[in-house]
Parts: sequence; structure tokens; C-alpha cells
Amino acid sequence: MNLRSYIVMRLRELEWSTLVFVILLSASGLLAIYSIEAQHEASSEYLFRQSIWTILGIGLFFVAYFIPRKVIHNLTYPAYGIGIVLLLVPIALKSGGAVSRWIMIGSVGIQPSEFMKIFLLLGLAKYFADHKRRLSTVKELMTPVAMTVGPTILVLIQPDLGTALVYMGILIVIIFWAGIRPLYFYLLLAPVISMLAAFQTLSFFVWMTLIIVILYFSNLPFWTKVLNFSINVALGGLTNLLWALLKPYQQQRILSLIDSESDPLGAGYQVSQSLTAFGSGGPFGKGLGQGTQTHLKFLPEQHTDFIMTVIGEEFGFVGVLVVITLFYLLIARLITQAYNSKFRFDSVILIGISAILLFHVFVNLGMIVGIMPVTGIPLPYISYGGSFMITSMILAGLSVNMSSVRRAVG
Repeated sequence: MNLRSYIVMRLRELEWSTLVFVILLSASGLLAIYSIEAQHEASSEYLFRQSIWTILGIGLFFVAYFIPRKVIHNLTYPAYGIGIVLLLVPIALKSGGAVSRWIMIGSVGIQPSEFMKIFLLLGLAKYFADHKRRLSTVKELMTPVAMTVGPTILVLIQPDLGTALVYMGILIVIIFWAGIRPLYFYLLLAPVISMLAAFQTLSFFVWMTLIIVILYFSNLPFWTKVLNFSINVALGGLTNLLWALLKPYQQQRILSLIDSESDPLGAGYQVSQSLTAFGSGGPFGKGLGQGTQTHLKFLPEQHTDFIMTVIGEEFGFVGVLVVITLFYLLIARLITQAYNSKFRFDSVILIGISAILLFHVFVNLGMIVGIMPVTGIPLPYISYGGSFMITSMILAGLSVNMSSVRRAVG
């Protein structure tokens, strides 16, 4: 089959609904960015750049769709290795104590941690597809955990807590989808809960008691039980040290979730102004370009993580509902396709993409209404950002590729 015939065949197989969803979401983001810059006639830099990234992203959507499945499968591990190297570059170029997450090529910045989401997802999918892992032993968890922890540590060094949480979210969803035993799933999550519980003595004591009970009634070897309990106690004891290693702004973001008054001019201020913008929008909003919170700059950096406040203020509850509905239709479709897929590699990729999108949407929306800490998680296809837009479009293209019924080529 020649290239032309292959492209024509693939275009006939293309499920256009996914592309329509992402274009509609991207258009709503561009509209919000246009509104943000509407009162500053001399500046349309954000809108111009985001438009370029969106067009480029749509092009890469088709590239990801047209690449034969076998090529993706065979290049997965080399791509993962390249991703690790790219994560090391910003750290190596880091000077002083400055935050470094980008590789600068002229005036264009590339954020490798965004592309690593794709490489990590593909790497985990290949591992579970090739080895037919059923996760019936703790040993089988070692490789996927190591594959995830490595890039997570590198991203935390940069530092980028939000993206690190996305990596861990990908791992948790995929191993659950791969059929992990409930006991092992608990053992994997227990250390995280132990660290959170350690912030309060009573909660830590109660949690350790629960761990002892669960381990006692499990059929694990004795020394495995002892090791697991020791790890949980040790991580709980390290909580204060790890807290001290967080940047002051990261600590304050977490504290502001508990008490917004603890940082009235920082993260608490952002959440407060965000809620004000949502409330003032009412059912139908104030109209495009009429948002006072937007144009009086009460909420800084609206075009990135808090862009949904612009939609809420200017298009109201209806506008927000439309955006959430589009995300629901897109993610629900991915989960359905993952469930119905006959190929393990495809199924894991589809559920991983749905996990990435769901995590971003849930945390971003929770962040701007004050039920999640401000962690710098953008909204897919809507928030301003080149690397994020491009990777989101590539993920959409991969999802359509993996959900294709026919495998005529590759």
C-alpha cells in the first residue's frame, strides 16, 4: 500500500468527534485569551502565540494519528529514554536557585516535562502489553513504579509539583486498569497516605493501627509485612523533612487550601478573586469583553491556570457548563474505547490519556474554586501554553489512533 492510499484509508477511519471536541475547547480558550487582551489594543501577543500553537497542535494531532501502531510500539522505550535526557537538560542548565523547567531555543521555550507525560504513558503501556503482567506479586510492581518514580524525582527537582502529581496519577490509574490486586493497590498508596497523616499525631497513630490490622490479616510473608510497615513509619517520620524541602510558595499554596486567610495576598487572594469572578458571572455572564475581574486585572495570570474564571465571568454558568460537558463527552468516550479495545497496548494508552485529562480538569477546576491547592495545573486545550497545547493535541491524536478498528497497515 502506497503512502497516498494509506492516508486516504486512515482519513476514512478517522473518528472526527474527538477532533471536534478538542477544537471547540481550544476555540473557547482562544476566545477567553482574546477577551483578556481586548482592553489592551497594543498587545495581542498571547492570542497570536496560542493560535500558532493550536494550529501546530492540530497538525501534530494528525501526525500522531497517521503513525502506524507498530512504529509507536517499537519506538516507545527509546522515546522514554530521550524524555529522561530532556528532563535532565533544564536541571543541568539551572543557575543559582532559579526555577528551571524549560529548554530555551531562541525566544521559544520547550517544557520537556509535558512531553514526558506521553513518553511515560507509552512506556507503561508497552511494559504491560509485552509482558502480560497481571500484578499478582509485589515484584511485578517494581518496574512500572521505577519507570514513574525516576521522571517524577527529576520534575520535582526543577521544581514542578503539579506535573509530578500527574505522573503518579498516570501510574495509579494504569496499574488499577491492568488488574492489580486490591491489597497491592493499597500497599502502593499507603506510603502517600502515611505522609499526609503524619501532619497530625493522632491521625498518624490511627493510620498506623489500620496498617497493622490489614497486614496482620493479609497472606503476605512475615518479612514483607515488616518491611511494608517500616517503610510507612519511615516515610511518616520524613514528612517534616520533605515539607522543609518544598519551596516556600509550594508550602503556602498547601496552607492556603486549609485556610485561605493564611496567604491573603498570594494563593488565597487568587482563589478569593476567582470565586468573585464566578459569582459575578451569574447564569449567562456579563458578555465577551465585559468582565471586570478580567479587565481590571484583579486576578493575575488569568490566561494560564485561572482561565476558566474568564469564561465563568463573561459567559456565566451556561458557558462553564458547556466546557465541562465537552470534557465529559471527550473523557467518557476515551474510557469507553479503552474498555472495548481488544488490544492491551491500545487499552492502556486510552485509559492513560483519559486519566491525564481527567486529572488536569479535576485539579484545575478544584483549584480555582478553593477545594484543591494551587499547584499550577493548567486546563487542557484552554489554558495558555505552547508545550501543554502541543502535548494535549498529540494525546488526542494518539487516542484516535489507538481506537481505530482496522489495522490494515502497522
